[in-house]
Amino acid sequence: MAIDTAKLSYESDAASKAGCTMYVISHTHWDREWYMPFQGFRMRLVDLIDNLLDILDSEPDFKCFNLDGQTIVLEDYLQIRPEKRSIIEKHVREGRIIIGPWYQLNDEFLVSGEATIRSLLIGHKIASEFGRVMKLGYLPDQFGSISQMPQILKGFGIKSVIVGRGLHLKPGNKMEFLWQSPDGSQVLTSYMAYWYNNAQRFPADINAALEYTKGIQERLKELSHVDHLLLMNGVDHLEAQGNVGEIINELNKRLDKGKLVHSTLPAYMDAVRTALDESNTQVDIVDGELRQASKEVMLAGTLSSRMYIKQANEVCQTELEKYAEPISTFARMLGFAYPKSFLDYTWKLLMQNHPHDSICGCSVDQVHREMIPRFDQVRQVTGELTQRALANISQCISTSGDTLVIYNPLNWARTDKVTATIDFPLGEKKRENPKADPDLDVKAIKITDNRGVSIPFAVISNSKIAKNVYSPIELPMVQIIRRFVIEFVAEDVPSFGYKTYSVEKCDQWQSWQDSFASQFAAEKAISNEFVKLSIHEGSMRLERLQPSVEGGACDLYDDINEFEDVGDAGDEYIYIKPNADLAVTSRCSNLQVSLASHNPISATLKVSCTMRIPGQSDTSGRSDVNVECPITSCMTITHGVPRVDIQTQIDNRASNHRLRVLFPTGIDSDVSHAEGQFDVLTRPIHSQYTANGDSEPQPQQRWVDVCNEQRGLCVINKGLPEYEVYTDDTRTIALTLLRCVGHMSHNSDMPGSLETPEAQCIGTHSFEYALYPHSGSWDSAQVWRQAHQHNIPLMVTQISAHQGCLPACHTFLEISHTGLVVSSVKMAENCEDRVIVRLYNTTNNTIDDACIRLNGAKCAYLLNLNEEITGNVRYEDDAVVLSAGAKEIVTLGFDLTKEIYSRRP
Repeated sequence: MAIDTAKLSYESDAASKAGCTMYVISHTHWDREWYMPFQGFRMRLVDLIDNLLDILDSEPDFKCFNLDGQTIVLEDYLQIRPEKRSIIEKHVREGRIIIGPWYQLNDEFLVSGEATIRSLLIGHKIASEFGRVMKLGYLPDQFGSISQMPQILKGFGIKSVIVGRGLHLKPGNKMEFLWQSPDGSQVLTSYMAYWYNNAQRFPADINAALEYTKGIQERLKELSHVDHLLLMNGVDHLEAQGNVGEIINELNKRLDKGKLVHSTLPAYMDAVRTALDESNTQVDIVDGELRQASKEVMLAGTLSSRMYIKQANEVCQTELEKYAEPISTFARMLGFAYPKSFLDYTWKLLMQNHPHDSICGCSVDQVHREMIPRFDQVRQVTGELTQRALANISQCISTSGDTLVIYNPLNWARTDKVTATIDFPLGEKKRENPKADPDLDVKAIKITDNRGVSIPFAVISNSKIAKNVYSPIELPMVQIIRRFVIEFVAEDVPSFGYKTYSVEKCDQWQSWQDSFASQFAAEKAISNEFVKLSIHEGSMRLERLQPSVEGGACDLYDDINEFEDVGDAGDEYIYIKPNADLAVTSRCSNLQVSLASHNPISATLKVSCTMRIPGQSDTSGRSDVNVECPITSCMTITHGVPRVDIQTQIDNRASNHRLRVLFPTGIDSDVSHAEGQFDVLTRPIHSQYTANGDSEPQPQQRWVDVCNEQRGLCVINKGLPEYEVYTDDTRTIALTLLRCVGHMSHNSDMPGSLETPEAQCIGTHSFEYALYPHSGSWDSAQVWRQAHQHNIPLMVTQISAHQGCLPACHTFLEISHTGLVVSSVKMAENCEDRVIVRLYNTTNNTIDDACIRLNGAKCAYLLNLNEEITGNVRYEDDAVVLSAGAKEIVTLGFDLTKEIYSRRP
């Protein structure tokens, strides 16, 4: 983030602001759940809107009310008051209730970029159904803002935004500025310098109200370029001040300078824009993320509060965005029904967990208990939708026998490990007492690829079980089956497509060379053609191998996967370092290493230790009484895959502490690179520390990388959004696993002083992450590919012999340039024959003449994020040919040929 101070042009004469117009915005900020659970807040919401409707009917001077930019509050209200819908629609159409553009005010850093787009997409749809959408970006209380927000807002035709956090106004800076995304998109922005309650409630006494107003005017006019000031009349959960219109009228009779108007946020921003244009005033340009403020303002500790919430969200987002939605789309292209209602329902259900007080883990315990069933229900629906869509696609594939269909949900061909379940029926389905026929049993199997070549695989389990069989026309039945669970490496599975492998019964197992076990016995190490893991001086060493180099060794990383624990005297919002902190590491914790598993496909080292951690911490320091916290990491290397995949389990028995896993890089670099929402953020390492020495963690999506032009180490995470890079010579990447606290807030004047014992996260927790050592820089190594492959595995389904219209290997969507990353494949909102493909350029360079081919499309259009046609595209040889600027988000709409629907068997 940078401010272009060369473009500043300020008015310094306060007298020129004498004629200020003050825009009074009646509003509430609505936290759906926070210091009380959802149902308690909803009862207050019903009271608030009931009262608002009464005010609108009885107070003609009360012009309008801003319903916090959210439309989910309307759904919550109308579930209780469905008879009020027509009344609300009337007020929305007349501009007296201002709604949209969001579905809910999600935290921007802790959800995917696609989830933020869907909040706007669904919010626009709902607001339009009520009659009018507020075309203004409103971000009152998000704990900072992502770098690509200006581009996202412009994608919905929104040119102005009002923000409440993320900016530090230095002397001479003003509230109005141009906020710029990495692609160059700009939106005019107003920063609420004195928060969204700077005119929280006007006194009923008119003399007191006059002094109150003059004080606000004096504070704000020094911070504004223009003669238009924003007065926010309301705050969290407060009902409308019904007499504000009357008070405004009286104040205007008494104000000797300036005037008040009861107005709307868009009217205020339109006036600011006009005034800036007319005066030819140049304003600051602020680039990228809005995270300038202190950690107390940014509430930076929410990146790691209740990490289990972040992990559950990552799983649900992935299953919805990468599996259920795109696979259902490809099934639709083959003539099957598209489950739009279910997908819309699931998106809304998931986004109920995305508000900033929910996904941030900074509410009372009951709120977060209620989030878990929502996540569970999202997985139930997405799992069923994915299986149905895969089954539909699979029945269109022509096969000659039992077959495994390996589906790749990414937009590049990939080689990776798959785990497949293969079932063989051993008898008839029956309601009770099913029998197994010994003659049908299977002794062994063989797997061959689509060229007929037998491939190596490993049998993870081999069992005979009773399987439930369900049917829409019969009662549930039971069947005895032989079940094999195997793993193998699927090579070159095509982009957004599948590859098939044949399963054959045979009398005996084939043998494959297993080099992992003997290597461990000889060297206490495992390796493949890319990396080697070994024990070195009592700690784990990672080597990146390069066969062209003599001896094979290229880069060494020592002391990897070491754990560090420090005290935390903070709360759910903020990490606070105790005055006399004590850091404990796992280095002297009697590391135990064994070969947990090995087969021709992969090998896993089991690394265990028990850390002795102070049981408690407070602001003064850490307890003298220690507790034992067992930690076990399973570190897996797979043939053909250049990653080390790690699963770590921790039994947390301590309170008020923060636990991290460390990866020293030793790389000479002053910056880190981390995946953001539609972006890769390059951040100075030294800026991650505050003046008093406290750490300042940073947000990430799936990966962070420290590199120079020669080499780099990428740490991949699954739902672990907080990292830090230490400033010493080790340049250690620290990945936060747990941050355990016992209060919402330590501010005794706030409702947040409530105790939250479940935020201590006592008990067993599991974490998944991976390491990808590479040559060159992050972009030359295309580290995002391994990160996405780790987090978005290949999917497998089993089918039997049948005729179909699809070949043994097929791609539905292919993109010629891997620098373009697909974020969404879905059917259009308002056109049943149009497929939406959204992608973004993850690199810092323009990508020219990239080909995007959707097999079965007849033409394509360029769309905005609201799925409205904005222009034509080059369409040559059944493919779109386009150029994408650095960090540009592109949305395409492909219209399908009618003939493709006839392909369904």
